[in-house]
Amino acid sequence: MYRLLVLAAVAAMLAACATQYAPEGFTGGFDVKDLGQDVYRVRFSGNGYTTRETAQTYWLYRSAELALEKGFTGFEILSDMRFVTRQPAHEDEQAPGHIARSVHLPVSPNELANASTFQSGEKDAVAGEPGERIRVAHAVPIFIYTGGGAVAHPTIEGDVHFIRRPVESTPPKSFNAKALRAALEPIVKAEKCGVGNVCPHVHEYLLPKGKLR
Repeated sequence: MYRLLVLAAVAAMLAACATQYAPEGFTGGFDVKDLGQDVYRVRFSGNGYTTRETAQTYWLYRSAELALEKGFTGFEILSDMRFVTRQPAHEDEQAPGHIARSVHLPVSPNELANASTFQSGEKDAVAGEPGERIRVAHAVPIFIYTGGGAVAHPTIEGDVHFIRRPVESTPPKSFNAKALRAALEPIVKAEKCGVGNVCPHVHEYLLPKGKLR
């Protein structure tokens, strides 16, 4: 009985904190699906305490880690996504520190055609079965309805194409996996802010080289 009470107390404490960087569990986390031909669907889902900044940071970090684990040098984002970016405030702006903006990554028809793992009438080289074109995933907010109304659970799900050749980062579309992991690791592993989210920071890794403003 005492053990059950302790487990219940621990579960309650975890539920009252933002989702941590870990495989998907009852409070959320990351999940990966291999779509074939070096295309992976990466997902990170948070709970009601998770900020959108935290969700996208963990999504990018998992994508970089996975690329390196699989022996790739980088990846290209295929999905239509919208990232929040924090940039240094201009000198003439009153807001201290940094300000948040939104960056949209549209996906073109050519990219969809080139990235489709399964071509009509062809067979998947792994499964040996006819397949369909990939429906490219995108970043989506998920709302959980409770007695008190709707609670947003920030979730990012996107398809990435891993690359073996040398990759120079051209954010926010393509990334060198080692460089991105090095930029994000101190943020992911640092002491958290608030109820367990990553601390607000300038998203230099999402901005084109030399364009921090």
